[in-house]
Amino acid sequence: MIQLHFDKLYSTERSLEPCETAVPFPKGECRDERDFWLVQDGEKRPVQTQVTSRWEDGSVRWLHVCFQADFRANRAQDCFLASGKEAEPYPAGRVQTLESGKDTVASHGFSAVLSPEGSDVLLKQVVFREKELPYRFPCPQLRERTREGIRTYRSRVVSWKRIWEGPLAASYECLLDLEPENGKKHLKAEAVLHFWGGKPWMELEYRLINTSDEPLDIASLCWKISESRENTGAESEPDKVRTMTGISNYRTSFQVSETGEQVSVLADADLVMNTANEHFAEVFFGTLFCSRSSGAAGITATIWQAQQNFPKGAAADRDGLEIALVPEGKDAVVMQPGMARTQRILLHFHEGDLAKEEIAARSTIYQMPDKCRLDPDVYRRAGVFEDVFLDREKRIPEYERVLRARADNHARGYGMLNWGDAPDPGYTQQRRGGDEVVWTNNEYDFPHACYLLYARTGERRFLDYGLVAADHWMDVDVCHYSQDPLLYGGQWEHTRRHIADGTIVCSHQWVEGLLDTWHFTGNYRALETALGIGENVLRLLDTPMFHQKGGINARETGWALRTLSALYKETQDEKWLARCQWIVGHFREWKEEYGHWLSPYLDNTFIHVVFMISIAAGSLMRYWRIRPDEELKGMIAGEVEDMVENCMLEDGTFYYKELPSLNRSGSNPLILEALVYAWELTGDRKFLEAGLVTFKNIMEGNKLSIGGVKRHVGDAVIQNGDGTKTFAQSFLPLALYYKAAAEAGML
Repeated sequence: MIQLHFDKLYSTERSLEPCETAVPFPKGECRDERDFWLVQDGEKRPVQTQVTSRWEDGSVRWLHVCFQADFRANRAQDCFLASGKEAEPYPAGRVQTLESGKDTVASHGFSAVLSPEGSDVLLKQVVFREKELPYRFPCPQLRERTREGIRTYRSRVVSWKRIWEGPLAASYECLLDLEPENGKKHLKAEAVLHFWGGKPWMELEYRLINTSDEPLDIASLCWKISESRENTGAESEPDKVRTMTGISNYRTSFQVSETGEQVSVLADADLVMNTANEHFAEVFFGTLFCSRSSGAAGITATIWQAQQNFPKGAAADRDGLEIALVPEGKDAVVMQPGMARTQRILLHFHEGDLAKEEIAARSTIYQMPDKCRLDPDVYRRAGVFEDVFLDREKRIPEYERVLRARADNHARGYGMLNWGDAPDPGYTQQRRGGDEVVWTNNEYDFPHACYLLYARTGERRFLDYGLVAADHWMDVDVCHYSQDPLLYGGQWEHTRRHIADGTIVCSHQWVEGLLDTWHFTGNYRALETALGIGENVLRLLDTPMFHQKGGINARETGWALRTLSALYKETQDEKWLARCQWIVGHFREWKEEYGHWLSPYLDNTFIHVVFMISIAAGSLMRYWRIRPDEELKGMIAGEVEDMVENCMLEDGTFYYKELPSLNRSGSNPLILEALVYAWELTGDRKFLEAGLVTFKNIMEGNKLSIGGVKRHVGDAVIQNGDGTKTFAQSFLPLALYYKAAAEAGML
């Protein structure tokens, strides 16, 4: 059995709480994903599973698991995932299930009917406690600010499809067409509705996509859920309507009217700037909700991470609720062409007299849900990640703290288009964005590094760092619309305003963190985005610059090889491997032509660039693990040996670049990864010895600094810290070298 451990979190008992996790398996161990049960306190319960990855022999590599768990007040909790062979028949009626059809979801007195194609509403009907609720659920309404004035868009349902269904959870995706009242700019949106068995709530994921060639200056984006005379025959009596808003940081602050008066709450840049918040904001900042109750029923809407994604607003009055994903007249939100952004809202249907404290409690749990963790040995044994796992008795406490600190020290960018990304101080100081900050755009794959640290430690915040960054990456950092095939589907290089003046090149595209996100969450968009990036890389590799020896630097094809190798491992599709083989051949020809993987620099030089050669060596090693080859093994080890012999300075570090003007200590951690691989391939200890000074310089020079000064810049509130690429590019090399050197008795 696999232990699923929940840390102590909330102070109230809860039954059959919807939970999910992702479990990896070694190759060949799990053949039937249906053969599992949940065991809690000796009781067997059913689970709902989805395979998100398989090994090449068809066995399960990653399994996404949905289940229901009970939580005691103020206590940690353990559940166990057991194979069906160990399970006993399940007692009927203990779990709360749902039934999902083509257009209806129903469970224990709660049901929702999806609207038909062509409709301007998302839900045709909602029933709570066997009674139809008197609300209209339209599509969110977009208003654009233009030179001619305000342009209003009308949304229309194009199609629905079920993306996940089962007895415990179901999800439906709605494609929306946004047509302007005037003008020719048509936009697209996606609305995904999530439902859970036995629970009277649902989540809306609303993703707006700028499918135009012009920036989209959002004047407002609001979801108005209003009481409908058509459904009830009469409005609620004003003196029997309770309206409420809530916002929290430490404790929830309420506005309540018992007579249906309007109450509202706003999260904007000023609030974020002036809120003293000590939380790791990716895990929790606070909550923000609006609520309306009349008669026997009420409805509460909570905006997911509203403060982090400001501007956000929520209001309630006797007519209904207004959830402002972009409030009118507040901080500017301008979506560049091809940009998308997803926002989430939880609708909680409840009794009309439910206490405000209970409403706030459910809202808070939505912001920071219960998440179980697996023992790190589960990941280690499964072999689904790079081997960064070090036996406890060989760990060095100071180095363990440094690895965590490098993740925690990252800068944060608050704001709807910024949350999940951060400016890079170095690029900004170099004025690569002129007078504007330069956004990192997930350079070096920050989520993958976070997920590795999470798997290694089991500490939740690292998982949440990765999830928040991946959400931004999938939306903002990828081109979702362009008439240029070399841009469409690709990941933008670091630049100002995320994509302004941006380029898309092989050396700034990654997929491993997206594939991890797909495995950890079951979010199909992560897989789709990774595949889209791969297709973009294939198109770029067909351009002339990649068909001449020495015409590019080693990191261009190096990163491309890493991307394509990861996609082959995920899909077993030979098209990815075919281009990998072409890249490997390119490196062979390059070495034959120039002796080593030298990079063109200036008009008339070819030089060693240590970090670029290290990238190539690391990527070739990933390919070698798929297709072991003696010649390739020698090529990787030979290039690393060349760096040891020719690129080291007298102080024991490696230089930055091979030019008199750049011949300084580089201290780039990527060389450590290359050295570990050369040691693995040859068994020669000299490779580990060559990295010792670089490793100690980095590990001993890191200072813990969490929660830097905040400043308001443009549409962002920026909390100072290291650029996310600092941790992204360093964690894997440091962790691999740390493990190898510790096991070799060098530390």
